[in-house]
Formats: sequence, C-alpha cells, structure tokens
Amino acid sequence: EYGIPGNAKLDIYLHEITDEIRGKKYTLNRKAMVVVPGGGYSMVSVREGEPIAIDFFNRGYNAFVLYYDVAPNRYPMQITQLACAVDYVKKHSEEFNIDVNEVCAVGFSAGGHLAGCLANMWNCLPQDYLAGKNIDAKIKAVVLSYPVIYNDSHVGSFKNLLGITDVENDPMANALSLDRTVNADNPPCFIWTTATDKCVNPMATVKYVEAYLKAGISVECHMWPYGAHGAATCDGRTNESYEDVLPAREWLDLADRFISKLK
Repeated sequence: EYGIPGNAKLDIYLHEITDEIRGKKYTLNRKAMVVVPGGGYSMVSVREGEPIAIDFFNRGYNAFVLYYDVAPNRYPMQITQLACAVDYVKKHSEEFNIDVNEVCAVGFSAGGHLAGCLANMWNCLPQDYLAGKNIDAKIKAVVLSYPVIYNDSHVGSFKNLLGITDVENDPMANALSLDRTVNADNPPCFIWTTATDKCVNPMATVKYVEAYLKAGISVECHMWPYGAHGAATCDGRTNESYEDVLPAREWLDLADRFISKLK
C-alpha cells in the first residue's frame, strides 16, 4: 500500500461488533495501541508482541503489533515502517472502529527507541522512502518500556540500526540519541524501567524524562527497584522467573490510566 521496501507485518486485534452490542457506547470509537516489540534491532521479540496486544485489548483498545525489519536493514527503514503503520491505522479508523485522535504507541527496549523516534520526529520524518507521500504519524501518547534512548545506553542496538562500529562518535548515532531531540511537539509520555536492568542502562529513562521536563511536556515515570531487562508483562506469561519484577506488572494499568486522563 505504501510502496516502501522491507517485509514489515502488522498483526491486528479488533473487538468484534455483533448485533448484540452494536451501537453500544462502550463499543464505539475505541482507543488504538500500536505495539512495537524490542530485540536490539536484530530480531523482533514475540514476547513483547501479542501478550502486550492482548493486555491492551482487554483494557478496551484495538491493538496492532508491528513486526518491523531489522539488521541488516538499516535506518530509516524501521521508523518509516512504524510511521506508515500509524498512518494505516488512522486511515482505516472507521473500518477498525477507532477514534483517529486516540491512537497511541507502546515500545520495548529497542522498540522503545523506535517508538521514541516516532514521538520525537513524527512531524519531520526522514524522506528517504516517504517523499511525496502524505503520512499522518501523530500519536496521542507514547508508552516506553525499559527503552534504549541514547547511543551508549545499549551499543548493540545502535550498531544494528545504523551498521556502524564507532557508536560513541558517529554523527547519526548522536542524532538518534533521543534525549537530545525532545521538542514541544512530542506527545505525552509514560515511561518505566527497573533499577536492576543490566542490559539497557536505567539512566536512559532518567535522561528522557529530564528532556521531557525541560520541554514542559506531560510525562509519568516509574522505576521499580527489581527486575531484569525484557520483563514485558512482568508475570509468568513472559518470564520464567518473575517474583522480583511482579510488582511492576501494574505498569499496564498505570499507562492506561495516564492515557485515559489526557485531554
């Protein structure tokens, strides 16, 4: 439909409208959540896909999981695919029974970086594959889960995204360090991590929150004291061992509440 390269796939989870409930207020114009799993830009985590979509589905959202291209495919293919996914959901809002102004995105780890790229640059997208196309990639809110934010918060993600070795000094890696490019047009942000994350530095979350505060944009942040990286739903559905991170499972309810209170 968009004529862009790659093999991205969008899985769709819609609430069915039956004669029994047709026209009921609670079935109309639902919120939408585009789920962006992580995987270090080397794979796309199934654990951070369907289980998350189901949890937001159960909170009344229609949900969409983006399986985007990873290395050896490089930037800006991934942000292009995400922007087109958001545009696709909006352009089909009537078919999907979605409020076009209630489309959000949730990203995990490297997928958090990708969702953060959308939050930071939805209105100034790279034009490599989008020149001449009318793309509406604006989201109401972004939810970031233990996200990669700056170049050395997870070096491997930037190496895979850009195909580089010197992450610290690469100009594009610095440009895609998201704490540097938060601006007044960013959507409100709910962000969370754990203090014991040994894979993606929890300071990435702190730096992004600081940038939001400086920009005067609504942000809610939670850092739970325990839990390994990649906790996803923070329970036994996506973790073999989850006792330490179980308290963080409330992030889903907290994120939903944050979005629901936005004007």
